[in-house]
Formats: sequence, structure tokens, C-alpha cells
Amino acid sequence: MLNKDLVEKLKERYVVVHPLIFHRSLSRAKSDSDLFDILDTIPSKLPIMWSEEARRWSTVDDVFLFEDFNL
Repeated sequence: MLNKDLVEKLKERYVVVHPLIFHRSLSRAKSDSDLFDILDTIPSKLPIMWSEEARRWSTVDDVFLFEDFNL
């Protein structure tokens, strides 16, 4: 379970991160430290996509060729 106070402090610290990306990072984090690591490694170059292998946001050249989308 994530600490509510820590999440609020991280929102203040990472104000430049788009709220949707912050929320998606929050939903994927397994712990407080995991959330910090995810937010701290967000690339500054766009576009970005979530990588399940690395459990991080990754910069991509073509969002449609990033990973195999098995639905």
C-alpha cells in the first residue's frame, strides 16, 4: 500500500509530469520506493510508453512498433 502523504509530496516534487502519467505511474507502482524510481526515470523526450519488461517509461520512435500488443 502506498503512503498517502508521500504521494502528495511526490505530486509537489514532480509537478512537471503530466497528471495522467503521474496517475498511471501511481497505478503501476508496487511500493513507495518503486513509485519514486518510476517517476525519477521518466524520460524528458517524448513520445513515451510504459515498458512491462523494464517497469519504466521508455522513449520510443514509433508508438505502434514499440511492443507486441497481444490483446
